[in-house]
Amino acid sequence: MSFYHIIIEINDHISSIEETRDLEIFDIEDLTPYIHSIFLPYMHQQMIELEDENILCADILHLEIQHTHMPIAFLIEEEQKELPSDTQVTISAKEIFNDHELSKNITAVVFDLLNAVKIEL
Repeated sequence: MSFYHIIIEINDHISSIEETRDLEIFDIEDLTPYIHSIFLPYMHQQMIELEDENILCADILHLEIQHTHMPIAFLIEEEQKELPSDTQVTISAKEIFNDHELSKNITAVVFDLLNAVKIEL
């Protein structure tokens, strides 16, 4: 089975200090609903409308799509088990996404396919 994970790094305008935050959508089994809600608006530099917020394209610093064969929580748990018991390190999704044996960055592939099929917004 395949699982997809979308990570969007955005500028956060909550305070007067310039900060960033990540919006993470994990364990997606079907990317289809995200084509019109995230990918096409991003490609056309338009606002992305998620369930509880609207994100201006200018505020998006990075968008990434990762692919794994297991849910992210399972992969984190398995990687955590491999650490020595006296280790105080906690494995995060970022570590899983940086491990090319556990995860593949498919961002370019998805956007290349969307460009090739010319889906309209």
